[in-house]
Amino acid sequence: MNVFFECKNVGVIASHGSGEAIYNVFCRRFLSSLVWILSSVFLVACDFHGPWEYYPEEREVYTGIYTYGYVMARENPYVCFSKVYQLDEASSQNFAFYDSASVVIVGRFVSGENFERIDTTAVLEPESSRPNCFYTPYLFHGIYGESYELNASFKWDSAGHMVKSTYKAVATIPNQVHVKGMSKPQQNGDYVWQNNTGEYDLFYVDFLEFPMDMEFVKVALDYDQSVRGVLSIMNYDIRNGESQNTTMNQMFKGMTDADETGYRGVAMHDPLEEQQNLGFSSNRTVAGNKNLDTLYLMNMMLPIGKITVDLYSTDDAYIDYMDKVKQSVSDSRFVPESNIQNGMGVFSGMAKKTITVEVSGDAVGFSHIAWANCKDTKGDNSDSWDSRGCRLYQDIACSGMNNEDVYLDGLQKANEKASLLYRDSVYNRHVKSCFASNVKAAMMLDTTKWSQFLPDTINAEDKANAYADGLKRYCVANNFESNHIADCSALKRDCLEDPEQNYCKEYLWLWCADRGWNLKDYEQCRSAFVSRYYLQELKSSVLKREVENVCYGLGAEPKICENWCRIKDGHIECQ
Repeated sequence: MNVFFECKNVGVIASHGSGEAIYNVFCRRFLSSLVWILSSVFLVACDFHGPWEYYPEEREVYTGIYTYGYVMARENPYVCFSKVYQLDEASSQNFAFYDSASVVIVGRFVSGENFERIDTTAVLEPESSRPNCFYTPYLFHGIYGESYELNASFKWDSAGHMVKSTYKAVATIPNQVHVKGMSKPQQNGDYVWQNNTGEYDLFYVDFLEFPMDMEFVKVALDYDQSVRGVLSIMNYDIRNGESQNTTMNQMFKGMTDADETGYRGVAMHDPLEEQQNLGFSSNRTVAGNKNLDTLYLMNMMLPIGKITVDLYSTDDAYIDYMDKVKQSVSDSRFVPESNIQNGMGVFSGMAKKTITVEVSGDAVGFSHIAWANCKDTKGDNSDSWDSRGCRLYQDIACSGMNNEDVYLDGLQKANEKASLLYRDSVYNRHVKSCFASNVKAAMMLDTTKWSQFLPDTINAEDKANAYADGLKRYCVANNFESNHIADCSALKRDCLEDPEQNYCKEYLWLWCADRGWNLKDYEQCRSAFVSRYYLQELKSSVLKREVENVCYGLGAEPKICENWCRIKDGHIECQ
């Protein structure tokens, strides 16, 4: 586009943008600024649109309570809440952020001993282990096509001010999707259709190896217009595994060494987790194609073995949550729109369809991958077993517990049971990563001699380190109770009484955090909770309230409280 300007005082025509402009002295000084001004006027007059029209207006940042919950067909409702934390405020998700709360859902439920459909109110109560999430222990199953009203109110501390907040939302349960079948890719490039003829929604898939592992399994869906979107969640466990003949592993050849199983340290899944989000698809038509007609499962992302995929039908509220609320977090041009009145987040109606997929192929088991991932073999081993999953898994792996028991019990319970397996054998006596776990197990069983759980060839330094580490683990796990081969008195002073930060306290803090700061079942975590709050100088009105509850002065408070709290006129005063 050429834009022309006339320099009337010299009678010269300047052509801007054509490459043929003739400038005199006056035009050189004036024309460049004039072009920009008049170009802007020209564009506005001609109704041209540009990025200047889409800069977001300043809006107030939401500082209330976020809601994430659902009411589901054939299942009980479940709703979680979270306060919005300040930048310098410590998170307190293991403790209730509120002083009092009321959460109810009104609608038509399948309820009662006779499974009747009745209009009623489901009163939700906080979970003991997750007090900011609410559920009902009674039968209140949602019904397809019905609408439900959530009413929640909280009395809580908002930035130093006690307030009462109320939230309301309405959700409608859509119908289930139906899986008509799967179009399964083959190693030769063809596709084979498997019709869903059985009532169990069971499918069989062969894992495709490099170079075909990037292909997709295509899941054909049948649905009605009540389904506004589908959220896909894959479920797997420690009994599964991964193929090593994949594009990703081919890329790392020459960069990392493979072990005896072929594992190079590259995994598509966290072997100590149990779920993976496969994404969300909305019910939209793009270029004549309906998004929900086909869901795509990437072959490379499928664990070997038996897995399930949950297909959650969602309502319109969840579409707004995905498209506007979540997008607004990373892009300020999006204005968040939530169905939570006075609040933010989503309360959605859902219906679940679960399909089972048997994936066959050569694999390295997740137990091996977990061991390899957790054990740092480089440097000073400072990163070894440095995650919650790994810390809980170490005793399990060293005990030789089978994957079926780990799956049934879960990591935390399996960790507590691991030492019982040492009554029959010391499964990994010669493995250095297990020395401390073996010593801990000996002390848990109160055997005659802890050193019998270590190899005869162990050197003096490794033996001393194994004893010190194993003793620390035993004492923390058993609330510092000594027995005839474990003396916990010194560690008890360091961990529970010393007002200074030390290695014992740091280990205890991690141990309690791995168990969700369960102050009820683990008495040692009460002292750890108080010392961590003060020694790490955490800022949180929620945590301060819990510290005062721990140190209330009823005779059972931890000794560590004396360093920061005192009783005055019958009331607790803490720093």
